Amino acid sequence: MDYPRREVFPSSPLALVAAEVRFNDSARLRQQTTVDAIAIALEHAFPVQDQFHQAEVQVHLGAGPQVSQTSGRTFKNSSSTAIVTLSAGRLSLETTAYSHFAEFRELMLLCCRAVVGAGVTPALQRVGLRYIDEIRVPDDAVRDARRWDRWIDPRLVGHLTIGPQTAQVQQAEGVVTYRLAEGSGLNVRFASLPRGAVVSPAALVRHAFDANLPLFVLDFDGYREFVGPDATLMSEEVIARTLDAVHAPTGEAFQASITEEARQLFRK
Repeated sequence: MDYPRREVFPSSPLALVAAEVRFNDSARLRQQTTVDAIAIALEHAFPVQDQFHQAEVQVHLGAGPQVSQTSGRTFKNSSSTAIVTLSAGRLSLETTAYSHFAEFRELMLLCCRAVVGAGVTPALQRVGLRYIDEIRVPDDAVRDARRWDRWIDPRLVGHLTIGPQTAQVQQAEGVVTYRLAEGSGLNVRFASLPRGAVVSPAALVRHAFDANLPLFVLDFDGYREFVGPDATLMSEEVIARTLDAVHAPTGEAFQASITEEARQLFRK
């Protein structure tokens, strides 16, 4: 779980951390008794529970849009800073109050134990670990995105020098996908925005921030996809091993994306 320059910052720019497990449709998770058993197993950590119904629209080439309904249950902690979402094909954990990986990992494994303990062991499709950082600094100069090179590694903002030097760069964004070993990968998205926020979860509480300041967004999505003729069934061991494997390159990419001056700011 270690990687170069790993550090836990007292003033971390993290806005949201999420872990997601996708699996083949499980009929057991449509049974009320099964979902109730999972709810009981999670109620000490996530006592605020509710049903949800969500419409999903899919558009296919040569055909009209198809609307499907997804139903499930949410489990939220008492401070409304962490929420678990469970449906017949997906289990996720999101938090706006991330402290360190070991604690977050244990919460996700608690959820997995509850699902497996209720007799649900579907075939895995994808396991992901995502970190979204919103970096804001007390420097009005970054209203020109080129000036982020003081806080963000110049390799991410150097391309902004292309174009008229007399004009401000108001907004910029990009995405890079890395292919890792054993069906794993890392999506790195970055953006400079003039104001606002990219994380606005309706069900969760965020720490206060100044929405009028410019921000630089770093979005790291480490994942493993499970493909091939042999199914990998959901288990605590597989989820733990996958989270550990994708955590290191995700953290390493974040540390490589910021400057020493940004580290000094986050240490305060």
